[in-house]
Amino acid sequence: MVRGSVLCILVEASEVQLIGEIMMIPRNRLPVLIMSSLALLMVLLFACSSDSELETSTDAATSQSDQSVSDAEPEQPKPLGPGKFSDTGKMAYARGWHVTIKLNDGRVIAMAGKSRGGASAWEPSGIADSELYDPATGKWTEAPLMRDIREVPSGNLLNDGRVIIIGGAAVRQKPQTTVEIFDPNSNSWSVAAEMATPRWRHRSVVLNDGRVLVVAGEREDTILVPEAEIYDPETDAWSDAGSLEVKRAMHTATLLNDGRVLVVGGGGRDSKTKVVEIYDPEQNTWSLGAETNLSHSAHTATLLNDGRVLITGGKGKVSKGEVYDPESDTWTDVGEMTEWRAEHAAVLLADGRVLVTGGIGKVDSTDIFDPETDTFSPGPKSAIARYAHSMTLLDDGRILIVGGNSTDVESGDRAITTEVEIWTP
Repeated sequence: MVRGSVLCILVEASEVQLIGEIMMIPRNRLPVLIMSSLALLMVLLFACSSDSELETSTDAATSQSDQSVSDAEPEQPKPLGPGKFSDTGKMAYARGWHVTIKLNDGRVIAMAGKSRGGASAWEPSGIADSELYDPATGKWTEAPLMRDIREVPSGNLLNDGRVIIIGGAAVRQKPQTTVEIFDPNSNSWSVAAEMATPRWRHRSVVLNDGRVLVVAGEREDTILVPEAEIYDPETDAWSDAGSLEVKRAMHTATLLNDGRVLVVGGGGRDSKTKVVEIYDPEQNTWSLGAETNLSHSAHTATLLNDGRVLITGGKGKVSKGEVYDPESDTWTDVGEMTEWRAEHAAVLLADGRVLVTGGIGKVDSTDIFDPETDTFSPGPKSAIARYAHSMTLLDDGRILIVGGNSTDVESGDRAITTEVEIWTP
């Protein structure tokens, strides 16, 4: 490129010099000089012409290359990975069938549940203890005791940042009506208004207006509760929310994107149902939805980013999953997990996938559901086989796995654990 430019400059200079030289030379030598000069000029002109063509060709090639880059398909996202588990120490108290909730400041509170002791190995006692996990330090600190012992309660994060814990069984698995609220700002518990109906193995959901819907459960051993109630944190008062058509416990209740609540499955100790019911808070009414393809109890329900709801597993050795579409009121089979699961846990990951872990028996396998393909794939094995545990999504995308029963239910040796794991994407 530089050579050609120099040659072109020389051509221009030679033209001027040649005119001057022609005027100075003798006439007898003029023809020879003219012929030599013409030959030199032709060489130089050819060089300039070739260089111009080269520049044009190079520019065209560069333009074509740039066009190819611009027309190329955008870089595809990296394949979703299975993540990995790592140990993060122990809690102060062994607990299963408990509640964990992430606070607005990023910490996690673990509350109540079953622990060691009780009338027999098969009847662990409930606990009133709570403790706080700080992801920044990886440490647990004790929080104040609740007033009441609670096995299998429900709990929710209120819109004002406080935490409510509802019902659950007291001594010797006696369901109760009591309610308590934890204030992270003051690090204290306070007593709230009681429900009308005692219950455990129930579910509760925070509605879009900030009120809390409590759904079904067990009132006494094997006596199921069809009633629903609503708690208003602003007035500290309960109101009636009607009754479900089917009595149930160990069900799921999911807040849909349109503000309604989807209630799926559940039943008694030895029963389960396909019947689906939907609560409309604006009308304070219940209606039937499309039935599930399979009966589910002690299963999980996860609201996906696209508004659908994923159901996984359940008692009766259910390994299949299915997805509910609220817009069409239809259920779709999405295949099977690695193995059947009940009393397991599922959590929505930061990337929109769902991590499913544990289950009754020695289940250390995991499954990851991809809503883009509606399929399950095996995830990494956890360090501890557990069920009746909890999983919480942390602010940094990791998952905190807390407590649970860590042994095979068939062995008759229940070992509720203090062990905690972290799943890292």
